[in-house]
Amino acid sequence: MILRFFNKIIALFLVLSLSLYTLGLMVDKGLRKSRNAYFASWNDLYSSKINADLLIMGSSRAEFHISPKILDSTLSLNAYNLGLSAWHFDMQYARFRMYLQHNRKPKYIIQNVDIYGFSKRSDVADYPQFLPYIQDTILQNTIRGHKGEFDFYQRNIPLLKYKNQQKIAFEGLFNFLGFSNFYDTTSKYKGYRGNDYAWNKDFESFKKRFPNGAKYRFDKEVKRQFDEYLAFCQRENIKVFLVYAPEYYEVQPYYKNKSDLINLCHKAVEKHGCYFLDYSKNLLCYNRKYFYNSQHLNKIGAELFSLDLGNKINVLL
Repeated sequence: MILRFFNKIIALFLVLSLSLYTLGLMVDKGLRKSRNAYFASWNDLYSSKINADLLIMGSSRAEFHISPKILDSTLSLNAYNLGLSAWHFDMQYARFRMYLQHNRKPKYIIQNVDIYGFSKRSDVADYPQFLPYIQDTILQNTIRGHKGEFDFYQRNIPLLKYKNQQKIAFEGLFNFLGFSNFYDTTSKYKGYRGNDYAWNKDFESFKKRFPNGAKYRFDKEVKRQFDEYLAFCQRENIKVFLVYAPEYYEVQPYYKNKSDLINLCHKAVEKHGCYFLDYSKNLLCYNRKYFYNSQHLNKIGAELFSLDLGNKINVLL
């Protein structure tokens, strides 16, 4: 009788474990159909729906600054914005490699460069966006060593990674069951969203935090990856446009080693045959009405910048 009891307990445990494992896979599959702002671009990437002629890469200063719609009309190309907020070049490069696994290579790349983009983050920023894809080895290798990286159990027990993300888990389950109309779709167009915000207090906070200016570290491994990326593009005949997007002029003196970034880009031009377009002295930089903080253009500014950028690239091509 005792043996029969333990057999029932084991059977119940196995059934429960299998059910939870299956439920986790259902959530993953449902989120891979999601069109919300977190997952839409990732899902386009993994489902091989991008296949762009021109890729826009970089941080939020790519994601919120460069409009594929304007570039499509200006250059008569199919552009897509894969800018990734809060992440530095190492994750941008990882995303590019993931893109190539599922989509055809682009003919052109606009790569936004930032002075802080050559350091490494200490944490996993906006980690929920990665939840359905954490089996990707490129992703795992890139976030390894970051605070908040996915542990063994999260990587191997699908439902466990959603323990603090119940809302997202329910969305995945409902999408899997065919009820995706209950959830919002992204406001982005081909990865881009213009932000119609008023000027905020971010710049004042920055000045208080760094009254004597800020000097950003250039990580050797990230610089090596940048060189590897440009060398790959050169071999594959992918033309790269390095772009330093506009920033509000009053913030620029606070960057104590900006010249290091400018020199890095000029050396890249000489070594890899790419172009460098520096907008840090552009007229947009001197008018606050085009920004919502010192680093980010609002929608009006972003689309003026996109139009000018498209015209400059059109001349170069």
